[in-house]
Amino acid sequence: MSITVDTSNIKNNPHCPHGPTVLFSRSDNQRFYVCSACRNRKDCSFFVNENELGKISEYNKKIWEKEKQKYIGNINHIKLYILFNKVKGQKESDRVYCIGCNEFELPHFKEKHMKHVLKCNISDYLLSRPSQFLEPLENPKKEAQYMFSKVAVETIIDVLQERSVRNILCIGAPRIHEYILNEKPNMNSLLLDIDKRYHNFYSPLQFCWFNSFNNYFFLPDSFNVFKDFIQTEKGDNFILITDPPFGGRVELLSQTFKEINTLYQKLNKRSNDLDMMWIFPYFMEPQILNSLPNFKMLDYKVDYDNHPLFQAGAKGRKHGSPVRIFTNINPCDIKLPSDQGYKYCSKCKRWVSSENVHCNKCQACTSKDGRTYIHCDVCVRCVKPTWKHCDACNRCTQVDHKCGELAFEQACFHCKQKGHKKRDCPKVNHEELQKKRKKILHTNVIKKKKIKSEH
Repeated sequence: MSITVDTSNIKNNPHCPHGPTVLFSRSDNQRFYVCSACRNRKDCSFFVNENELGKISEYNKKIWEKEKQKYIGNINHIKLYILFNKVKGQKESDRVYCIGCNEFELPHFKEKHMKHVLKCNISDYLLSRPSQFLEPLENPKKEAQYMFSKVAVETIIDVLQERSVRNILCIGAPRIHEYILNEKPNMNSLLLDIDKRYHNFYSPLQFCWFNSFNNYFFLPDSFNVFKDFIQTEKGDNFILITDPPFGGRVELLSQTFKEINTLYQKLNKRSNDLDMMWIFPYFMEPQILNSLPNFKMLDYKVDYDNHPLFQAGAKGRKHGSPVRIFTNINPCDIKLPSDQGYKYCSKCKRWVSSENVHCNKCQACTSKDGRTYIHCDVCVRCVKPTWKHCDACNRCTQVDHKCGELAFEQACFHCKQKGHKKRDCPKVNHEELQKKRKKILHTNVIKKKKIKSEH
């Protein structure tokens, strides 16, 4: 059963503890509001059918308001940061952090946590790098925290420095944020994250408690900090970097990024889009391009420290990490590191991975998953090396597939209607499109022969 999401009016939807809920629709025409951040009802039980929205009793409204206040708690960000600096002034041996309470404690209050799990003897290095200090939140249907490797962080920062970027908005990318604060004094960074534990480590000007699935700031003052930050240097030398949970709805995330971009343009009186880098698996490319068609996928494979499949080496995936960088920056303007196996394709005028071999028929470097793709003359495109052309399905696919195709729930690139892809669009003249592709390929071959003869 397919489920679609309505992104048109999120800020006016009823609230759960994680901010405005989201209106979902099932194919059986049931429409209901649920939490934007939690995909498991055990984590957030909010559920209201759309036709029952006006029937919610005052009693239930008060219950949800209590749940919201309970979740937010009595967080005083300034007070927590003052405590952090007091702890920082203590000797290493006197520094205590309670894992159960998620808070620092001064030595004379240590006794009230004696039955809890404590971290003691905390170094200056770890105090300034909380992503290496805190246990990752690993709920796959909520936060699912996976942390960039050191190489990935340094490579991304190198790319930004080559582009003279100085101001970085990190949404769910704490490793980038802490690297900038510790290693790059000429750069500014603001972290927006749903992990409220970061209140204990960063000042109100360095961290905002934020839900990226509904563009919601949990604390009112945080929104003002965010607005001030995106106006730094009047929006010059600015970029948004995000590493959201891979299981989250792309439609919700892209809506948030569009709203941030609109605010960035409005506050800075700019017409250009905010530069963005969205780190996500390569196989989510269709969903991202469906929401943000001006984005392109880079070949860079982003490694993670605490995920066995998202890293290089013997324990990692055979073809390297499947995670890539999607960006609205022209890929021609981004240099990837040659010492990590990337090369420059003079025909595409962009940096690609070593296994990505240029296809003269497609006139592009076509590999996406870490293997060298092969060209299918019938499909007039490159496909995965393990795929074969199926005459019954009229396309290349896995050898052991079942003929027929699963329903496509997103919108068509051509007509913008949901339920089919461009290749199946009834408004596309597929015979003409096929002729056009073959004509382009033929023209490219003639041009190539002409260039060779001139030399």
